[in-house]
Amino acid sequence: MPMNVTTGKTEYFPFIDRVRYEGAESLNPFAFNHYDQDRIVGDKTMKDHLRFAVCFWHTFCWSGGDPFGAPTRFFPWSRSEDPMQAARDKIDAAFEFFSKLGVPYYTFHDRDVAPEGDTISESEKKLRELADILREKQAESGVKLLWGTANLFSHPRYMNGAATNPDFRVVTH
Repeated sequence: MPMNVTTGKTEYFPFIDRVRYEGAESLNPFAFNHYDQDRIVGDKTMKDHLRFAVCFWHTFCWSGGDPFGAPTRFFPWSRSEDPMQAARDKIDAAFEFFSKLGVPYYTFHDRDVAPEGDTISESEKKLRELADILREKQAESGVKLLWGTANLFSHPRYMNGAATNPDFRVVTH
């Protein structure tokens, strides 16, 4: 991954500057053609009307696989064999992306940002550690969390539901 000379940090999207409004005539694929955040529509700016968010899972986690095939997307932030380092790298990539796109919000499920541990308490410890990093990134960037929630659908343990599951071991997750 390219290193940003100024910051000394890995840059995941070095070919993209901050995405800006350039108008309908612009041929720049990394520019807004119609969204001008400062344009007044009615009594509010477009930015106030359209509160965009980037969903962590869809953008940084989903590998492109489906029931009929293997993953088709391979991300540079997922290269580390240490799941916690890969999670930190994914957070770095995500906040670089959020900042360059100029979105005010993001969303996530717990397992999008933190790998599951061998026990419930280990899973919670990993999530708390990464939540601290997310808070730091929010403070640095100004990007806010729109919602964060638990992923109660991906793991096979939830085949009979989550909070309504008849197996109390599942409910504890």
